[in-house]
Amino acid sequence: MLSYILRRLLGVIPVMVVVGVFVFSLLHLAPGDPAAIIAGDNATEASIARIRASLGLDRPLLEQFGSWAWATLQGDLGVSMFSNVPVTELVQQRMGPTFSLAFTTMAVAVIIAVTLGVLAAWKAGSLLDRAVMGLAVTGFSVPVFVVGYIMVYFIALQWRWLPVQGYTPMSEGLWPWLRHLILPSFALGLALWR
Repeated sequence: MLSYILRRLLGVIPVMVVVGVFVFSLLHLAPGDPAAIIAGDNATEASIARIRASLGLDRPLLEQFGSWAWATLQGDLGVSMFSNVPVTELVQQRMGPTFSLAFTTMAVAVIIAVTLGVLAAWKAGSLLDRAVMGLAVTGFSVPVFVVGYIMVYFIALQWRWLPVQGYTPMSEGLWPWLRHLILPSFALGLALWR
């Protein structure tokens, strides 16, 4: 078992190298100069050259890749050129909402799946069983964004029961946290329960 896990982990390394080369190449093949974008429309050639030097874009491509890969392996994802904030900080800011939504979505999906599965098994071959199967097929056929739009339109906009957007950390209370997660969790959970 341990050898299998080690083989699988070692198999990840070439995949990560290929993905890293692809992402790095994609960034360099994309049109536009990042230094010119950061400098703005009224930038001089000297200021663009200074930004290129500070970002290391004036170095050879292989050297750029090496320093980028080494920094990424150390957990340094750089600084966002739009917000001028470290990328790791931006990722950390979104970890709470992401994990909260994943947890509540899986809880909704499991609760719906187990409840409807038990009901369908209890009344196997009955109208209830066929209704559950029809719901499963409908849930499989309707895209999640359509379900989300319908829920937002009625529950949030027409009836004003829940907010359309936003996030409140759990530290501010269970209900404010859940209030912002119910709508997206049900929209995503309805797509996963089948």
